[in-house]
Amino acid sequence: MRFQAAHKLVTYLLTLAAFATLASAGTLDGATALGFLALVAASWPADAGGKVAALVDRAATPARLAVGVIVAATAWLVARRAPDPDLLPVLRLVLLLLALKLFHRRSHRDDVHVLVLSFLLVLAGGALGGRVLFAAAFVAYVLLATWALLLFHLRREMEENYLVKHSAQAPSQKVGVARILNSRRIVGGPFFAATAAVALGVVAGAIATFVLVPRVGAGLVLGGRRAPNVVGFSDDVSLGQYGTLAAGSGAVALRATVPRIAALPTETAREDAAERLYWRGTVYDSYDGGHWTRARVPALRTTLVGHGELAAIGIAGALATGEALAREHAAVERQEIAVVALSVPVAFALDRPVAFEAPPPADGASASLQLVPRWSDEVALRAGPVGAPVIADADATDPADAIGELRATPGSSYVAYSIEGPATNAPALSDDARAAYLQLPPALAPKLGDLVERVAPAGRPAAQVDALAAWLRATHSYTLDLPRPAPGVDPVLSFLFETPSGHCEYFASAMALLLRARGIPSRYVNGYLGGEWNDVGRYVAVRDGRAHSWVEAYLPDTGWTRVDATPSLPAPARAGKLRQALDSLDFAWSRWIVSYDLPRQLDLARGVAHRLGLASPSAPRGHLPTLVVVLAAVAAMAIAAARLMPSRRVRPQRASAAVTAAARAPATRLYDRALA
Repeated sequence: MRFQAAHKLVTYLLTLAAFATLASAGTLDGATALGFLALVAASWPADAGGKVAALVDRAATPARLAVGVIVAATAWLVARRAPDPDLLPVLRLVLLLLALKLFHRRSHRDDVHVLVLSFLLVLAGGALGGRVLFAAAFVAYVLLATWALLLFHLRREMEENYLVKHSAQAPSQKVGVARILNSRRIVGGPFFAATAAVALGVVAGAIATFVLVPRVGAGLVLGGRRAPNVVGFSDDVSLGQYGTLAAGSGAVALRATVPRIAALPTETAREDAAERLYWRGTVYDSYDGGHWTRARVPALRTTLVGHGELAAIGIAGALATGEALAREHAAVERQEIAVVALSVPVAFALDRPVAFEAPPPADGASASLQLVPRWSDEVALRAGPVGAPVIADADATDPADAIGELRATPGSSYVAYSIEGPATNAPALSDDARAAYLQLPPALAPKLGDLVERVAPAGRPAAQVDALAAWLRATHSYTLDLPRPAPGVDPVLSFLFETPSGHCEYFASAMALLLRARGIPSRYVNGYLGGEWNDVGRYVAVRDGRAHSWVEAYLPDTGWTRVDATPSLPAPARAGKLRQALDSLDFAWSRWIVSYDLPRQLDLARGVAHRLGLASPSAPRGHLPTLVVVLAAVAAMAIAAARLMPSRRVRPQRASAAVTAAARAPATRLYDRALA
């Protein structure tokens, strides 16, 4: 293969490998990905000296002006979202600059720009990604980067030095750079094979370093990465955003092991059961002008009672263990939940959660998981110091109670206990709590009061709830394509009386306000509906696309009861075996790579030591395993041997005048630089 063709091919493959590392994170939309690939393909014929290159050079000035405008627009998009900026415009800008640079490859300096821009994509993919596909793309990138750097160095030497051709029949003469670049004798199969072995050696060394070098810090213990998903469960829910952001997103938010579903006899039964699960997340009690917030009334503070590692909520507060919960409530359900990519630190659980259990910190951990009481039986997660109580203190007036101050903890795991259906022996609401859950904006109360009198006249509260939900499903349709209400018109009033179509946010908001107008306390809930049963890993994967909203109504006999007034929709397509296998690999990747920390290192070392017979099973867990000591001793002996071993390097002899003159020749200097 000609040198120039080999260099070009490797450069393009390097670009595609870097793009693959970013694409593995799932953050790019289809239009951006296709646009970038189209530009890369169009740049292939833009070689120096060709017609396409001439056209590109003539359009250089307008292109620079356009890029300047795009850079300014990107800076504005990032700045307006500060202090939590959206980095997707920056990624699009880097992709654009990389594609444009491929159109303008004229010298080795342009290759430097391609290398730097491609490396930025790899950094972004590593920061945003948590999937095993990143590993495959990264290994390919390391291999191609090794080739690209060597070819880049050779090309730079060709362009910056005079090349001399030596022949026994002819005197020395200068050879043009173009002739060398088109030569077939510089690189070939042996070159690529040898450098590939070097690259694979680099990967092996990186893996060994990753496994053996101690990892410390709370950020590594509990994940420490900002979640990449776009679905938000913030302290302020604005109607029209949550449901549309969730639609079509395939990012996995959490994975849960649910024994009841795993025990079902057939895979079809397990899939059907997983589709009907409600995962309760954030809860809101105050509505005004299309926004749900929290009133932060002390009477609504979540009540958490700690019993060792267990924190029980409300009616379960007197029960000491998960087993006691199971005895008291026949329908209690235990779930082991692993946080994958939640953008908030809310402790999600099956509806309705009655207790959470935080695992004890492992040996070597520098932080432990704490449970923070929030509002309306909502619980949050927070990283605390080792030895801190499981339940964190939370003052009702403390601004740090906001979700943005708690910090998300992707990579953490916990156990949740839930009861299926309404609770029994529910305590009565206090006057302050009832007033908060009956709050209505004054402008909405008259119209909603007239409507509920027609739809749900006086009667049993449970019958009124059913009547209002049935009326909403019968008179309103589901859609994601919503027109904006007229200025000054409340979105819920517009949904009820003017535009009888909307998504789950509108159905849930309308239901909550109608219940309050009927005198039934209610609260608005954001969470997930359903999940994908993974028969390979035996767990339920919950994706962002399943984000959903519903209502909890307080009934005198059954306490807080889930009410979902949104019309039933077809379930998403079920995952095939290939997708399940890939998700299982992602699960293992998240546990053993993304969340790989010092405790896992110690556990892994102990396991290897036991298998090799280097440690006793009864050895204290707090001590370093014998294997670590053996490895450290071997490394120390290897370093000492390398220093004491006599050098075999030949001492330079006194050179003759002819040798000294030859050493000053350009070809010799070039050869020495190549060896260096």
